Amino acid sequence: MKKNKEQSSFVNIGSSSLLIVFVILCLATFAILSLSSAKSDYSLSERLANHKGEYYEASSKAEVILDKIDSTLAEIAAANQKSRLSGSSKDFIASPYSAAVIKALDGIQIDDIPISCKKADKNLTISYQVLLEKEQMLDVELIVTDFTANETYYEIQKWQIISTDTWENDDTLNLMPVIQ
Repeated sequence: MKKNKEQSSFVNIGSSSLLIVFVILCLATFAILSLSSAKSDYSLSERLANHKGEYYEASSKAEVILDKIDSTLAEIAAANQKSRLSGSSKDFIASPYSAAVIKALDGIQIDDIPISCKKADKNLTISYQVLLEKEQMLDVELIVTDFTANETYYEIQKWQIISTDTWENDDTLNLMPVIQ
């Protein structure tokens, strides 16, 4: 009988040791997973912070350009105040004000950013793009308004990030090697 008691106590010591080893392994695994997750979160937050910083830098440059365009439009409006015909938007496109805006802004560069003007669908648009990253740009498009009928010289039509990189679709799946 003594032998049975000794064996059962030995089994109890072994099972508790196995349980402690298992708990330690689980804790070590969770610690490694937590560390890995924290590192990936940190690198993601760094990339997002860099992207936000670059966006705000490009947005600031676009705002400076917009201020210069606004000043130019104000000067042109002041010069064309008496000659401006009030009426339909068709008259606005054919007005001396629109012609003066195109002459003053089309093809010029403000802070090394080219500005373009075009007439389309009874609207005069001014557009420019500011480099954001190596594969993205901030695209800005303004619609010039009739300054006699509106409080502003323009309306912002578009202020968005666009991708300059081309995406190539690769839908091939190499599940098995090709045997020749």
